[in-house]
Amino acid sequence: MRHVNRHTILGHVGNLVELKNVLKVNIAANREWQADGEKKTATDWVQVTILDKKQAEWITQNVGSGDLVFVESRISNSSYERDGEQVYTTDVIAQLFNLAAKKGA
Repeated sequence: MRHVNRHTILGHVGNLVELKNVLKVNIAANREWQADGEKKTATDWVQVTILDKKQAEWITQNVGSGDLVFVESRISNSSYERDGEQVYTTDVIAQLFNLAAKKGA
């Protein structure tokens, strides 16, 4: 059996956070649905981790707040101990990161 760990995000960049060895990109992705005959919308914020240094450099030079981006990613789960308790984390790791449109374009 073959498993697939692939997630697609289309949304607008909120901000870029440069850390020691990674770049974090916060992306706002809107979703819409119908409830009781009314159109509803909500925004989900996703923090995407960029591990590839060349990709991170390109993003910091070419992508800014409000730009529309398309990201294909994988989910990575890990855990660590803090104050004697196990803490679980889920990271969204970018595999493909494309600029779809500049803000205002």
